[in-house]
Amino acid sequence: MILNYPIIMDEKVPAGLGLRVAASIIVVFGWLIYAIVHVVFFWENFSTTQNLALIIIAFLIGVAILGAMWASWGINISKQFSEKNDKEN
Repeated sequence: MILNYPIIMDEKVPAGLGLRVAASIIVVFGWLIYAIVHVVFFWENFSTTQNLALIIIAFLIGVAILGAMWASWGINISKQFSEKNDKEN
């Protein structure tokens, strides 16, 4: 089933979207680099449990950063969308 949705060309890209996408890419690749470097160079210095805990904590920090960043953007966009709909009605 193919759904045909009209493409709205009048809509601008929301402010801050590009910065958040770039920051998301940086956070994801930063975490991957950290995990690889940790496994290659520092794995022997800690027990397996400590190593897994460090990688999981680093992952959760990345998720917290991305979650806070995207949640604040989503809240701002929803406010703008709500105000726009209120003006139209």
